[in-house]
Amino acid sequence: MIKIVVFRSLALVCLVVQLPAWAANSAPTPAATIKTNSYTGWSDSLFLNAAGVQAVVVPAIGGRIVHYSVSGENIIFEIAASAGKTLTNTKTNFWVGGYQCDIGPELRGIPDHPNLWMGAHRGEPYRDNGVKVTSPPDMTVGIQMEKEIVIDPATGDLGITQRMKNVLDRETAFCLWDRTLCKGGGFALLPLNKKSRFAAKWSIRRTIDGKYIYDGDKPASGKVKTLKGVLVAKAEGEATKVGADSDAGWIAYTRGRLLFVKYFPYSPQGNYTDGGNSVELYFDPRVAELEPLSPEIKLRPGESHTLPEKWTLIELDKDVDTFEQARALVKKIPPSPFKN
Repeated sequence: MIKIVVFRSLALVCLVVQLPAWAANSAPTPAATIKTNSYTGWSDSLFLNAAGVQAVVVPAIGGRIVHYSVSGENIIFEIAASAGKTLTNTKTNFWVGGYQCDIGPELRGIPDHPNLWMGAHRGEPYRDNGVKVTSPPDMTVGIQMEKEIVIDPATGDLGITQRMKNVLDRETAFCLWDRTLCKGGGFALLPLNKKSRFAAKWSIRRTIDGKYIYDGDKPASGKVKTLKGVLVAKAEGEATKVGADSDAGWIAYTRGRLLFVKYFPYSPQGNYTDGGNSVELYFDPRVAELEPLSPEIKLRPGESHTLPEKWTLIELDKDVDTFEQARALVKKIPPSPFKN
C-alpha cells in the first residue's frame, strides 16, 4: 500500500509519497534542481526547476524573482532595457520588473530605503529545494529583509517566507508588502469579503491634496467589475490602484493560457494600515502588480515578523477574453492552504 505523509508549513504544503520497496525503481521520487548561472546580465542568479516549472531569483537586485514559468511561458513582467543593471553599476534611476518584498504601509510615506528591495542581497542554498536571500540592514528604517524561496519537486509550486527584522535599539512598526509585477493585458481576480469594512466591498486609490487615500464608498473604474463576490479587473488603460479587505487568502491573475495564483494568510483582527486593505492591485498598459499585505506589526529590538505565501501556475485550455470568462476560473482555484 502507498503511504501518503503530509507535511504542513506556513511556506508550502508538501506531499511526500513513501513507496514500498518493490515500487522504488518504477516510480522515482520527483526532484528539484537548484543551479547558479547568469540571467540577462545578472551573474550569480539562482535557477529553481521542478515539474516543468522554472523560477529565477536574482540576489543582485533585491533577491527578486524575475522569472516564473511553466512550459517556458513566463508570467512575470521584465524590462529588457534594465537587464544587468544594479544600484552599484548604474547611477541613473532605473526600473526592473519581477517580484520583491518591501515594507509599508505606502500611505505613510516611509523614507527611501532602496537597499531593502533593490540592493544587493546575499544568496545561498536553503534546504534541498530552495534558496535564501538576505538584505543588508537598512538603518534608515531599521529593518533587514530575508526571503526563503522553495520549489515543490512534484508540482513546481513555490513557497515563499518573507521576513522583516528590527535591527534598531528601539521599537519600530511596519507591514510586509509583496509587489509582484506580471505582464499586462490579462485579468486579475480578487475575492471580496462579505463582511467588508468598505460599503462597496472594495476600494480605489485617489489623490487628495497631494496625498493618497482609499475610497471604499464609491469606487469606480471602467476596467473593474464585481461579479458574484469577486472583483475582476482588466489590466490595461490608465494607471489604477484598487484594494480590498479580502479574507479569502488569495489573489489570481490570468493572461493567455496561464492562471497564476498567490496564496497568503489573512488576519481577521490584524491592523491593516494601508487604507484597511489586506491585498491590493495596481495596473496600467504594461503591468498588473499583485500586492498581498501583512498587518502592521510592532517589533521590539531584534524581533521579526513573517508573511508566508504559496504560488502556483495553472495551464488553461484556452485564452480568457472576457470578464465573465475570467470570473469562471475561480472554480479552478483550490482553497487557500492558510485557511483552517
